[in-house]
Amino acid sequence: MTIFLGILLTLVIFTAIVFIHELGHFLAARMTGMKVEEFGIGLPPKAKILAQDKKGTTYTLNWLPI
Repeated sequence: MTIFLGILLTLVIFTAIVFIHELGHFLAARMTGMKVEEFGIGLPPKAKILAQDKKGTTYTLNWLPI
């Protein structure tokens, strides 16, 4: 059970770190005026489209959320 929790915690922390890293790319692109077509959590293919904003960015949840 301890190994399972360790692996699960590692995946959760790794996902959070990658999300914050990619959010930095997203915000830098927005601040410099670039068009961002999609901001997705995880690796494609798309599992669900979460939202779409007025600037045309699609926010997605993908099948491998890492």
